Amino acid sequence: MDPLSERHHMTEKPDITALVTARMCHDLASPIGAVGNGVELVELAGKTLGQEGELVKASVSAAAAKLKLFRIAYGQFHSEEILHAAEISAVQTAWNITGRIQVDFALQEIPKTDMKIYLLILQSIQVAMPQGAKVVVKITEGRKIVHAVGAKVTYDETLWSALTNQDIAPNIQPTMCNLQSCRRSMCR
Repeated sequence: MDPLSERHHMTEKPDITALVTARMCHDLASPIGAVGNGVELVELAGKTLGQEGELVKASVSAAAAKLKLFRIAYGQFHSEEILHAAEISAVQTAWNITGRIQVDFALQEIPKTDMKIYLLILQSIQVAMPQGAKVVVKITEGRKIVHAVGAKVTYDETLWSALTNQDIAPNIQPTMCNLQSCRRSMCR
């Protein structure tokens, strides 16, 4: 077996996009963590952060949360890797920090590959529901359900039909890329 295959035993073929994404997340985590540590040291020294410091602290938390989500949404996993309740809760917390969409993962455990699909769907919901939404992700009687409720839905027939049709709609515009990626993942 060649060294590349040994290092990337997660799947039969390495997913270059997933590997690059993982590397980018890894490279960004260090400087973001360093800024967070700096803020923490200022607080430990008993100094007040002020509005600017609080903004930096909130931004560091949001950036770290997004990196966690990107690692799952765009990373590479073996189909047998499972997220358990504590990890699902961390993903939920990370998601809820980062945007207008508030999600409740009503799940005890889930394959990482399924969570990847759910995160891609949530990114699509962010685009489709620009004023925010409450989303529940659950499995009921073996059916995977994503239920979203929001004030406004931007409905595009071509975009949404991509979720239900076996043939991908041919005229998908660049703004529809998130949902298109999701559809490809769901159809595999």
